[in-house]
Amino acid sequence: MQMATNLTGEEDRLVWKGERGGEFTVKSAYKELRSTEEQHAGWPWRMIWRTEIPYKVNYFTWLLAKQAILTHENLNRRKPNLRSSCYLCEEQVETVNHLFLHCKWTDQLWQMFIQKRKIKWTKPGDIIEVLQCWNRDGNAGKNEKRWRIVPACIWWTIWKERNQRCFEGKQILLTGCN
Repeated sequence: MQMATNLTGEEDRLVWKGERGGEFTVKSAYKELRSTEEQHAGWPWRMIWRTEIPYKVNYFTWLLAKQAILTHENLNRRKPNLRSSCYLCEEQVETVNHLFLHCKWTDQLWQMFIQKRKIKWTKPGDIIEVLQCWNRDGNAGKNEKRWRIVPACIWWTIWKERNQRCFEGKQILLTGCN
């Protein structure tokens, strides 16, 4: 096997710029990620990955923040002409922000937690804004760990309910809400 050469005549090879020696390590990858996230101030990675919830819920929250959950809006980008109304309210187009923040059914779950905490909170427009302001506006205090998981719990519950309605035709949790 012959190695390719670059324009200077040296052997062509992969070099990891996150480490002095040019070799990849997991530690250097995390270090690089952290510095990249700090450059993108506002990306709420701690609210996603530093909570004590199951890994699959953390991953789901991360996909949600990236707007990568397969709602009708995202599926229609791949294959147009799918049903586009929200499975919960059946009134609006099912987008990530509608389903997880602004749907009338979802709003009831958010209001339960907001009222319990007795805070005044204007719901942000998207998932990242919720993660950025949740602890600050919620006055986390002594129950910080429990308070930090509330958005992920609401979103996971909504997703499970939505999928029950979508794939099994069942309504489980939100049947009594009005």
